[in-house]
Amino acid sequence: METDVQVSKIEQVLSPWATLVTRRVQFAGEPLAQEFHSFKLADYVAMLAVTTDGKIPLVRQYRPALQRHTWELPSGLLEPAEEPARAAVRELFEETSLRAGPHVTPLACLVPDSGRLENRVWGFYTEDAVPDKSGGWQAEPELEAQLVSRAELKQMLLDGRFDHALHVAVIGQALVHGVFNFETPIN
Repeated sequence: METDVQVSKIEQVLSPWATLVTRRVQFAGEPLAQEFHSFKLADYVAMLAVTTDGKIPLVRQYRPALQRHTWELPSGLLEPAEEPARAAVRELFEETSLRAGPHVTPLACLVPDSGRLENRVWGFYTEDAVPDKSGGWQAEPELEAQLVSRAELKQMLLDGRFDHALHVAVIGQALVHGVFNFETPIN
């Protein structure tokens, strides 16, 4: 059953990447409005890729919010008016020098935290990724790309070294969609 709700909103830009949103919500029949806060952030993409020799590219980088290095899938922010699949292919190349395979499979558009964040995460899968031969790639200085086997990725998930929840969800979506498994390539 839907309730009548009145909402007013104030936005405070904190940086090019984050806006604090304050909403005053008046629920029907309640004497006082309640205040809720959330962050408006850019959507981002994450790519689970497998190379022609069966390796999975991961990226290691320092995350100030956690005050430590993390292992993640190649990922990044969606540019204004950019198609999510195109952004995922771009991020794979920018972070690893790999070109996506001929097919990029959309896995899911996920809501990272419905109570606090106003963005979406787009997950994609590609296989047969290959190193770029054009010579136009330059490593991002703060990133370390590494190729791991399916068994190594599974172990990293199990022992907590790979703990980015949204990227774990992208891997889960690939498993559910039947395009990826930890044992053998799916053909």
